[in-house]
Amino acid sequence: MSAFATTPIFTATQAIVFALLLTLGVGMQWLFSPRRRAVMGHAMFALATAVQAAPALAGVTLVRGAYRLGYLEEGRGFLEANLRSLVWMSGAIMLGQLIVRFVPPFSGLARDLRQAGRAVWSARFGRWMGRAR
Repeated sequence: MSAFATTPIFTATQAIVFALLLTLGVGMQWLFSPRRRAVMGHAMFALATAVQAAPALAGVTLVRGAYRLGYLEEGRGFLEANLRSLVWMSGAIMLGQLIVRFVPPFSGLARDLRQAGRAVWSARFGRWMGRAR
């Protein structure tokens, strides 16, 4: 057996699936979060939602798919290729989430999205508890 690392094989299908899933995820958030959208504004809400969802989707569709194909091309078995690509996917998701949380342009969007969610839930709890609107 050779080393753990292999050359990933990226395909256009992976990029298309990533784009479709990201669009679907942002669209679902857009439809079902009208209060957060109103607090943040339409464009900022869509951008913040996309930035927050991108690391997980990229890890699953792009990184895992590319490494799985790389391992399969290398001659590894189906189960081994899937398990080894799982490690790369996990690392990519963790690194992506750290970037979104701590790197300035992305961290500001994630913070604004969290604050909008808190504002919506604070107002909702206030209504439920009978406080002034």
